[in-house]
Amino acid sequence: MFSFRTIVICTVLLSPSLYAETKSATLETQAAQRATEFATTLKSALGAAIKQGGLVEGINVCKMQAPAISDSLSTDGWTVARKSTKNRNPNNQPDEWEAEKIAQLLDMIRNTESIDNVTFSTNKDGQFRFAKAIKVAPVCLNCHGQTIAPEVKQALNEHYPNDLATGYRLGDLRGIFSITKTLETPEP
Repeated sequence: MFSFRTIVICTVLLSPSLYAETKSATLETQAAQRATEFATTLKSALGAAIKQGGLVEGINVCKMQAPAISDSLSTDGWTVARKSTKNRNPNNQPDEWEAEKIAQLLDMIRNTESIDNVTFSTNKDGQFRFAKAIKVAPVCLNCHGQTIAPEVKQALNEHYPNDLATGYRLGDLRGIFSITKTLETPEP
């Protein structure tokens, strides 16, 4: 039988790791919410722009509003971004950790594994990092697919002369949502 003293000592010793696990789970939930909000807000703005002004207007939304949406969600120590090894905007080039997560997702796809609910997270160097796949949806193919209308190609060339983000098929990995939070107290 365990004494009350033994239980108290075990609780005190285990509390920091339990706290860290709980805090990580909370951060993962918050990061996932920001990724979902980014995707939902951009998809809504993109749909409205395409409906109102066609695909060329959709390109303007992605160029102008996507960074603004990212900035609006980058509050309270959080940074919200999209990253891709086949980027359209050179500012969306992944760092080493992000490139590693993209490579892992691509390996999963090559092994016919689903990436639909896959996320990655880590606490390192005073930062919480989170990544979630962005898959190519039907609307994406208009500007990122293998067959792109001439007027769309022209607009893309004007906005993104070094565009790497074409040639995709439905369901391909487009990139990741990369969410970072600077931690007030680095976790162990």
